[in-house]
Amino acid sequence: MATAADALIDPERAFLGCLLHLPATLARRVLAGMRADDLAGALAAPALQLVIELVAAGTAPAPVAVYAHAVATGRAAGEKRREWLSGWLIDTYRDAPPPALADHLKTVVLEAAWRRALLVHAHRIEQAIDTTDTAALRELADDGHAGAAELWSRYQAALGDSQSDISSALEVAA
Repeated sequence: MATAADALIDPERAFLGCLLHLPATLARRVLAGMRADDLAGALAAPALQLVIELVAAGTAPAPVAVYAHAVATGRAAGEKRREWLSGWLIDTYRDAPPPALADHLKTVVLEAAWRRALLVHAHRIEQAIDTTDTAALRELADDGHAGAAELWSRYQAALGDSQSDISSALEVAA
């Protein structure tokens, strides 16, 4: 079972926790430019996908809504899986930092995704460097750069968004 300390050291979980507290309109703004595969966590990425789907349908991503959506779409099959998911969602919601940190956590998550993309690309090049002909190696170098460049653009956009003040929007929503 997750602990409160996990939320403090896991930016993906903290980001999801913030989202679970937001109304749909604010969550939609925070999620702009995000993809589920930006998260590396085994449950975080599928949970973010559920949140994205709910918000796209205009539903606030409250824990009960995420859980119900997972069950309705067959992504929480089996009693043990449903029990584990409900506990994880409750813990993530309870241990979340203030929702005003959602934009900042988005930038942290996107930066980590960009760094992972660079690392994967670097490993591919490293593995191919001694055994691949130069034309194929050049193509490999160019292919990976596009994905990292796209992530870099989304990260930079998020940095600009994080300068905005979500707390004033939360006060209006309350």
